[in-house]
Amino acid sequence: MRRVHKRPEVWHDKALFHTSQGVLLEYIYMRQVPECRNPRTLMFLNGIALRHSEWKAQMHQFPNCNLLFFNARGHGEVKLGFSTPNSYLSDCGMDAAELAAHLDLKRITLVMHSMGCLVGTWMYRRAMRGGFLLESTAYIDSMVMVSPAVGNPLETIPKRDFAVPLLEALEKALRNGTLEKFLRWYAKHFKEVPFMAPLYAFFKAATGSGVSFREFRKYLESVLDVKSETLITAFEAMVRTGDAMGEGMRGLNLPVLVLTGGKDFLVQQVSLEILKVRLIDYEMHIIGNATHFPQAEKPEEFNAYVSDFVRKIDGQGQTI
Repeated sequence: MRRVHKRPEVWHDKALFHTSQGVLLEYIYMRQVPECRNPRTLMFLNGIALRHSEWKAQMHQFPNCNLLFFNARGHGEVKLGFSTPNSYLSDCGMDAAELAAHLDLKRITLVMHSMGCLVGTWMYRRAMRGGFLLESTAYIDSMVMVSPAVGNPLETIPKRDFAVPLLEALEKALRNGTLEKFLRWYAKHFKEVPFMAPLYAFFKAATGSGVSFREFRKYLESVLDVKSETLITAFEAMVRTGDAMGEGMRGLNLPVLVLTGGKDFLVQQVSLEILKVRLIDYEMHIIGNATHFPQAEKPEEFNAYVSDFVRKIDGQGQTI
């Protein structure tokens, strides 16, 4: 029998919820607005290899909204698991939808980073609008796509001649355990080994990224803590099912805010052009001197765009 967890009444550091598939989710729910006011909830969906901590600069912000952060499958203490092969993205979408129903949410703005944009699109199309959760009062009326993945990453990643063989080699190294052994060693010793600087230089040269050394180190530390099985499962799901899920963005009948860094090393102009064709009601902003993580690198500018977007869809102001 599935264990039932009580809905949190106040702010907690962490709370737990078992999904219908038996996956235990760790989440943070910040009640900032009394329920009697029918508050909007900003629901944050993480990118690949990341946790809810990637949204640290958004916690305690947006005072007119409640905030919901959670770890996806395979991150932190959350078990991986999947219902069928290559179902990682849709399983994560169902997890998110069930959590929204469990918390009795009403109006939801999905704030989705990178791979999370595919997860959130599936959640909107299938779990919320497709009838999976008809008993739920939750509904999604707007989206924020941050550094969006729009399909199979091998088809849209910049410097494709270089990147595709690199990603294929990465997948092979993950599968045979070579990379995991190295990463475990590196996670333990990197602070003492003068290896970060040349690795950073190689990364900048290979990707054309303008990411700072500090942000590069922070992201690498986060990736080092993720189970290799999670990376393999998520990456394969994006390659094999990403295009089909990305097509779900076509004709989305709700307001969408698109935010990406001007120096993003993964999402560049081709992805943005795809979105311009697919989306109906959208606004798009490029955050200068930010890479794939504008929410962490330029939090004040990022938060201002999101705040103005929310005010606009609630009829309380205009976007900048």
